[in-house]
Amino acid sequence: MTEPLNTITYKPHAVQRRFHEDPASQRWFCAGYGVGKTTVGVMEAFSLATITHPGYVGIVAAPTYPLLMQAWFSEWCQWIPRDWWTLHRDPKKGDELVVRTPTGESSKILLRSTSNPWSNEGVNAAWLVYDEAPREKNREAFNVLQGRLRRGYPGRQRVTILTGPPQSMKHWTAEEFGTAPDPSVGRTGTVHHWRTRTHAVIRARTQDNPYLPPDYEPKLRNRPGASKAWAKQYLDAEFGAMEGQVWSMFSRSVHVVPAASLVGRVWRRVNAGVDWGWAHPGVMLVAGEDALGNIYVLAEEVHQERTITDTPGGWVTIGKALAAKWKVDRWFCDPSQPQAIEALHKGLRRARATVVYPADNDVAEGIRRVAALFEWAVERANVTQTILAPRDYRSRLTHGGHAATLVGGTQHPGLYISDACTDTIACLESYARKKDRNGVVLEDPVKVGDDPADALRYLVMGTTNP
Repeated sequence: MTEPLNTITYKPHAVQRRFHEDPASQRWFCAGYGVGKTTVGVMEAFSLATITHPGYVGIVAAPTYPLLMQAWFSEWCQWIPRDWWTLHRDPKKGDELVVRTPTGESSKILLRSTSNPWSNEGVNAAWLVYDEAPREKNREAFNVLQGRLRRGYPGRQRVTILTGPPQSMKHWTAEEFGTAPDPSVGRTGTVHHWRTRTHAVIRARTQDNPYLPPDYEPKLRNRPGASKAWAKQYLDAEFGAMEGQVWSMFSRSVHVVPAASLVGRVWRRVNAGVDWGWAHPGVMLVAGEDALGNIYVLAEEVHQERTITDTPGGWVTIGKALAAKWKVDRWFCDPSQPQAIEALHKGLRRARATVVYPADNDVAEGIRRVAALFEWAVERANVTQTILAPRDYRSRLTHGGHAATLVGGTQHPGLYISDACTDTIACLESYARKKDRNGVVLEDPVKVGDDPADALRYLVMGTTNP
């Protein structure tokens, strides 16, 4: 006789319950921080494996395998008692969970990442749970996963579940599910819950979770680098870029890359950009340049009220640690404080081939060059990649070539940001131009919360100058 399994107690809050109860076969829990979106994905997977499609195969995926294990699988271990499941590890086929069902059958849950699409070939599954789906920039990866949904319990619909916050209005998740109700295309409902016959979106804001501590959301909103644009996206679950955004072409789905994907890369050179600060945050950004001229921002240090000294917590000490870790070749610093540049130079002069320069502070040109690199990265995401010699690329940057221009079918390098650089990403989304009293957008950017943007300008100007 089979021993009874441990009881699972789950009390979803109102928005989680609304998601679980929606009958659409394809559902997106479009949620901000702290709402419990990963918990929703765990409970959907458990229900699909044990109740809806017992004895069949399901897939749980994430954009990267480390993300899948650190987020979804960790949450699974917290919620689902160990007597319900067994983890089988296979270095060739991939990992899978074998889950017991109340009727004594066993279901399989394949644990997959879309960074290794080959691992999803040949699978016949009944359902899919895609955790942090919006972090995957390639729609084709999602299409491959959906193409695996071929076989399930007779008479029961095959289900696709997505979890994760909204991205831009041009991201594939927005194209697939929409960004708001639109009766003209059959999307009905409210801005918090809209649906078609097959698709549904349930938006959940951080404030919708009644179980969070009272200070959880205020702390997130008031932390350094938490811009209004960041809060709108990750706390209020809203789509789109802000009006007057300087680098409106910046897109998390294109320009933000997993930090894990940059580990072990070989860089042609590594540079740093520095913006001094005291009341406003000071910033150090480290970026690697690859053999094709692509620039990847690898690390950030953003701090307020730090002295420019070689003492614990001082900027010289921070710079020495960055130089040692990343083997920084050149530093391009805010030229407004020559004494700070001299202090950093003295502190770093024993470091490996490190040279400290006053940065080129041509604001308009710096903004243009960063924009060109961002636009070229968007181009690369949209067309087949081809190689352009780095000398050619510099020529177009430094001699006023138009951004996003293809030359003879070739394509330019781009600018990318590690997802570990959260303050920089938030700044890029909120870096906006001033408005006059009539609300007309002006050319000059607002000088508030622009510190990572300034450091990025210095870095790009130094890297791309001959």
